[in-house]
Amino acid sequence: MATNNAKKNGSKRPTPALRAAHRRLESSLVLDVVEEALSAASGTRSYGFENIKGVGISEKLVNGWLTSDQCITVYVAAKAPLGEIQENARVPEKIGNVATDVVEIGEIDAFPFKGIYRPAPGGVSVGHFKITAGTVGCLVKKNGDPVFILSNNHVLANVNQGQVGDAILQAGPADGGKDPANRIAQLTTCIQIDFTKPNFVDCAIAEAQPKLVAALNKVLGKLTLPVIPAELNMLVSKCGRTTQLTRGRITDVNATMRVGYGTSGTAIFQKQIIIQSLDSNQFSQGGDSGSIIVNESNQPVALLFAGSPSHTIANPIETVLAKLGVNIVI
Repeated sequence: MATNNAKKNGSKRPTPALRAAHRRLESSLVLDVVEEALSAASGTRSYGFENIKGVGISEKLVNGWLTSDQCITVYVAAKAPLGEIQENARVPEKIGNVATDVVEIGEIDAFPFKGIYRPAPGGVSVGHFKITAGTVGCLVKKNGDPVFILSNNHVLANVNQGQVGDAILQAGPADGGKDPANRIAQLTTCIQIDFTKPNFVDCAIAEAQPKLVAALNKVLGKLTLPVIPAELNMLVSKCGRTTQLTRGRITDVNATMRVGYGTSGTAIFQKQIIIQSLDSNQFSQGGDSGSIIVNESNQPVALLFAGSPSHTIANPIETVLAKLGVNIVI
């Protein structure tokens, strides 16, 4: 019966009230908030406009069944409890006398943070022109110097093989970035990874073209200073090129780990931070390297650089900044 009703209802043209309600939500949730959705400038970990994927007119679903009632449907990447949704991104139950419906659709683009962004925020695809892709961490500066992109050695310097001045692309080569069309920076400094004795960081910086980068994170928004040391059981988040926004818990703050770098070899890292996801999803995957890890106040804690399916490994951010002689730009 539901299917028959759906067919009958599908032949109906939207009423003026439906069209007016659609225009209203289309504007307030999609068209008028493009910048907010792209930059997630609020800097909160709640669901905002970036979670809203579209607005349409369709048949209302009740307990998985189609009804004969048309409504305004708001498509979201993920459904969430009301308290976790930013107030201005909440969907009203009705627009006038027109009902609404919220349908979870997931990410329409299978690789949402692998695209080309201008200006490029933290958390999106980047890479040396000879690698696949990693993640923009954040922007940093030296006293009186230009602005730099912070990420890993293996992201910006191709595991010690990069040369000063090499092209840094956004998106990374694996995501379609090409030189010179997608060049946003040039390699400036990398801390060499030593395969014969212990290391403490996997990091590098690249001088950026200021108009092509942004001191915001794709999802986390504006970072907060000062940076803060990691502590056991600290709750943290990161936004990365592959797994986007994830949440985790620090389970170790003084780990010595062997980390594989493919054909380059295996390196030992000391005084590392280990994070585990808060849910069944991985905290990070390949391509998330270079992501900034922050606490619940958006203060940088660590620089993500390695991991397994169950654990993520990161450098303490204060060690990274000290080795490179830079400060985070907010």
